[in-house]
Amino acid sequence: MLHLLFPPACISCGVLLGRGRDRPFARFLCGGCATAAAALPAPLRAVNGIHAVLPYQPPWSTALTRVKFGGQMALSGPLGALIASSPHLRATPSGAAWDGVVAVPLHWRRLCARGFDQALLLALAATRGRDAPPVLRRAMLRTRPTPPQSRLSADKRLSNLRRAFKARRPAALANRRILVLDDVTTTGATLASCAEAVRAAGAKEVGALALLRTLPG
Repeated sequence: MLHLLFPPACISCGVLLGRGRDRPFARFLCGGCATAAAALPAPLRAVNGIHAVLPYQPPWSTALTRVKFGGQMALSGPLGALIASSPHLRATPSGAAWDGVVAVPLHWRRLCARGFDQALLLALAATRGRDAPPVLRRAMLRTRPTPPQSRLSADKRLSNLRRAFKARRPAALANRRILVLDDVTTTGATLASCAEAVRAAGAKEVGALALLRTLPG
């Protein structure tokens, strides 16, 4: 009944999806968008300890843009399902389960302007399944507004985020295995900075995962 009331649509262009689809990514994309869809090359799935699921290019980047700047928050559901396909969401490199997931927080001013935190929406959607780690809401705080990383050169991104995060609830992180999650990673500076703050709060093990990775070049 829900399928009839809310038929699935392409997360990139919005075209309704038909039945009997057996092409790659058929749950998420129409035939036209699927032809442009690519998987993330294996060497780029983990870079400097930061894992990613898909490349930052259409149709994946188009779908994320519809969420972040188009306010189409419902698309965080299928995008979260794509994150859930990553084995790194379920277990640490050593095979232990994560104790919790922390979404990279927005500064309160940007949160008020946007009306929602896209990383938190993705984290909640990605952890809906059984045996998924819980999302630790409000565990971390972005202490100051920072210019968008996309506007900065690579050498300025780390300094832009230095001491930009701290634990709001250190007890929720101490002696636990924590996965930090974000929507996009380019140089890894944002995830690395947030992970460093989680580690400083006493986390036993910290990992990092993004939905999309910007391709080099």
